[in-house]
This record gives sequence, structure tokens and C-alpha cells, in this order.
Amino acid sequence: MSDEKKDIKINVSSTAIEKGIDVAKSFVDKLVLPPLEELGLLVRDQMSYWRFSNQVKILNKAKYICEKNKISVKAIPPKLLCPYLENASLEDDDELQDKWAVLLVNMADSQQNIQNQVFPYILSQLSKEEFNLLESVLLERKGRVSMLNGELTDFLENRAKIEAGLMSKLADFKQELMNVSPDGKRVFSNEAMEIRSSIHSVEGELRSLHYQESTLRIRIAAPETIPEQNIKEFEMANIIRLGLAKVVYEASAGTHSIEIPGGERDRYTSVDFDIEIETETSTILTELGALFIEACQERHA
Repeated sequence: MSDEKKDIKINVSSTAIEKGIDVAKSFVDKLVLPPLEELGLLVRDQMSYWRFSNQVKILNKAKYICEKNKISVKAIPPKLLCPYLENASLEDDDELQDKWAVLLVNMADSQQNIQNQVFPYILSQLSKEEFNLLESVLLERKGRVSMLNGELTDFLENRAKIEAGLMSKLADFKQELMNVSPDGKRVFSNEAMEIRSSIHSVEGELRSLHYQESTLRIRIAAPETIPEQNIKEFEMANIIRLGLAKVVYEASAGTHSIEIPGGERDRYTSVDFDIEIETETSTILTELGALFIEACQERHA
């Protein structure tokens, strides 16, 4: 009798386990598309096959890019390659798989020295929308910097000529002023005032000329702002969490009124004034963000 009870317990437990596996398998089939039931694989095999399939797609894409651009590949250290393959295997979006492939190519390119272990992790944490936004910001920055570099090059090439022209114009105006009022008696005449105004204008151009180079260099080095209207709040939080962007604060102060009460008996003069401080915030692309996006962009031969 005891043996029969023992057999019954074993049968019941086995049936329960089988049912549990079937339930779990049917649930995973809903999560993993397309379902792999026709292959007769278990849950673990399904996931392994799905991840392996993603790896194969990405590796084939990377191979094609290398051949197209005639890239000479180098060995990638296991501590960099293993986490890359682990994270890449979870990506099934075709557009992001392209980014994974390009990242692998750039890491394997013998002409480059990309050995950053954090890049695969960062890419695994981004949605397609987040990546595309960062890429558009970087492209905007490159376009702006290219334009400003062109302006700086033109300025440096023509600076001496521009400065010489302004100095010549200034000398002419000063001579003209001397001709109008050689003895200084007509120094306040309308004609003299107009010439003096022209002199001040040219002197202002000369002063601004001295600051133009530094102004252009500051504008070139300025970080690119991420347009917050094009991204959801939780997406921005994720980008900041990964160190691809950061929030910067800019404070400005303004004086509204100044009152200086006075009197015959006042020993000290007191000044009362109101100051309004305004703080503006913006989110900018970090250096890490720019380097990461560039690492996921294809270098053409």
C-alpha cells in the first residue's frame, strides 16, 4: 500500500512539472517573436537560438561593412568582445543591429583605437529613438563647427588685410578732421562731428577685430544643446543616466531699483536695491556622448 502511494506521488509531481513547463513555454512563445515551436526546442533552446540568430545577423553586417570599406581588422580582446556579443545578442531591431555592426567594425579596425568597454553596455541601454536623437544632435554640432571653422579660416587668412584697410581708413578720417578744423575752432561743427563719429566707428571695428578670433573659437568649442521638445522626459533621464548628456545651469542677475536716501543729518549713505536672479537650464551633449555616437557611425573608405 505504501509503495502504491509513493508511485502516485511521483506521477502527480511529474505531471505538475510537465504542465509547468508547457505553461512557461507557451508564455515565452508570446514574448519571443517569431515563435519557434516548429523547431521543437525547449524554452532555453528557443532563447539561445534567438540570441544566436541576432549575433549571426550582426556579424554578417559587420563583415559586409569591412569588405565594402576595405578595412583591415585586428583582434579584439576577450574582455571587450565577450560583453559585446552578450549585449548584441539581445538586439532584434534591424536599425539598431546596424549600429551594433558598425561599433564592432570600428573596434576591430586596425586604423582606430576604440577599446572602450562601456560602449556596448551603453548601446544596449538605448532605444532607437534615443539613439537617433543623439545622432541628429551630433550631426548638427558637426555642421555648426564646420561652418565656424570655415569662418575662422577665412578670418585668419584675411585678418592682416582687413586690419590694414581699417587703419588706412582711420588715418584718412583723422586727416580729414584736421583739414576741417586745423586750428581747432571748428571742432564742434556738424561736419567735424560726423567725421569724429566715423572715427569712433572704425576704432570700434578694430577693437572687435581683436576679439573676433577668440569669439569664433569659443563658439566652436561650445557644446550642442539637446532639444528637449523632441524627447520624452524618461528618455532624457535615461540619456543623462548613461552620461551621454548633462544638465547645465546658467544664472543671471538684474537690478530693478536703487534708492539712495539722504539728508543733512545722515552720517552714512545707505543704498537699497532689489536683485532678481534667474536660472536657465539646458541639456547638452557630453564628450562621452559624442565619442559614443561617433563609434557607432560608419567610416567610409
